[in-house]
Amino acid sequence: MNWSAFIRFGCTALAALCASGAGAGNLPHVAIVAAASNTANANTNTRFTDVRDKLMATGRFSAVDIFNATRFGPGTPTPAEFAAWDAVIVWSNDSFDDSVAMGNALADYVDGGGGVVVALFANTSSNTARQLLGRWQDGDYVAIPRNLAVGTLGYVQGAGELGAILIPDHPLLDGVNSFITRWGVNSSGIFGGYRPLEMSVTPGSVKVALWDTGHTLIALPPNPRVVELGFHPVSSDVVASAYWDAATDGDVLLANALTYVARSPLPRGDYNCDGQLTNFDIDPFVLALTDAAAYATAYPGCDLAAVDADGDGVLTNFDIDPFVSLLIGE
Repeated sequence: MNWSAFIRFGCTALAALCASGAGAGNLPHVAIVAAASNTANANTNTRFTDVRDKLMATGRFSAVDIFNATRFGPGTPTPAEFAAWDAVIVWSNDSFDDSVAMGNALADYVDGGGGVVVALFANTSSNTARQLLGRWQDGDYVAIPRNLAVGTLGYVQGAGELGAILIPDHPLLDGVNSFITRWGVNSSGIFGGYRPLEMSVTPGSVKVALWDTGHTLIALPPNPRVVELGFHPVSSDVVASAYWDAATDGDVLLANALTYVARSPLPRGDYNCDGQLTNFDIDPFVLALTDAAAYATAYPGCDLAAVDADGDGVLTNFDIDPFVSLLIGE
């Protein structure tokens, strides 16, 4: 290969290569943004790490970050922090640092192309500090309406498992063969097996699957970048007598939900940032390599580090061979 010709002339020097197409893509980078526990050490707290570890074990994510949304953590992610994630999963078991700010930030994130999965108790709690407020409640982001009835908890408890599938073959249920919750009994009665008390959904929303008790297990609001889950994401590995049974497919369901809403990460080598690796990326690659300022003007918003051909986040001559290999599918 005449690399000097490649650099000088771009696609016009490589007609055969320009006829080539496809390359490999990246796995989604997602985050847990949760008020899962009032702890200053979310990265070692099992109410955060249980979900992270199970998601990573599916092999379907490049990274699963943890963001502690309580007052003991950073609170609400900044736009720059959200920009690093293709999707986030949000739930509460304690109070958000600021439930209005969180709702506003999530709405902005979805409007900008990010994906959000919401789970108990952020979509069921009767405690407003544990809900998503602000713009989240005013747009098309909500499927399971808040329960505002006085004297209720917003959820029901007890034995339950996957019930009626209302949309057969939906990708949210791919690989979900069983889903069961654990539950127990204490001095106050039955506890665990949490699901939404509110059985209706908002106008324009659809239910994908139900618990065998008829309560909502999976619902889709009008906004296509949001999924709501009618269970708490933490498994029985943390609370053996209260949460979904870790021997069943809750991890698959959680992963399905995140990948369903995730914005598609750009493939390595996609230098025109159109979501595909094709011959049309050759000229942008050459431009980026030879004139970074002109590239930034021609392709505003493209993040060179995100599409870097050799994956080290820096564009150099060492990216030429990996870029060609990606183009020809080696």
